[in-house]
Amino acid sequence: MRRPRLSAVLALALGTAYAVGPAGAQVQYVELPDGAILAPWNMTVDAVEDLDVLGANGQKIGEVEEVIGTDPATPAALVVDFEGGSGFDTRDDIAVPLDAFSMAPKGLLMTLSADSVAALPTWDD
Repeated sequence: MRRPRLSAVLALALGTAYAVGPAGAQVQYVELPDGAILAPWNMTVDAVEDLDVLGANGQKIGEVEEVIGTDPATPAALVVDFEGGSGFDTRDDIAVPLDAFSMAPKGLLMTLSADSVAALPTWDD
């Protein structure tokens, strides 16, 4: 059985198309600048960074560290640091697809389970 390449797994985990260029290059993700707008919430990257990430029960499970995307104007994922004791492993810099979040009164509500998060890649900037 063939195992998927890490680049393919990362592209799928971030919910983006896996693109291969002429030399077989993979899509590279970059950190978005502070002034870039995240259309789902009409907020700047700077305003989204450091927001609390909430689990299904509304309790804080982590915090947004960075916003990454396919280019400086196209957000694809939030980089989250998870806290211990939340049911999620204490992991730092996990790339969570943007569509896994919705705005809530006290932060961003994440719809993924702990098992789903465990399979997501770490963002190495």
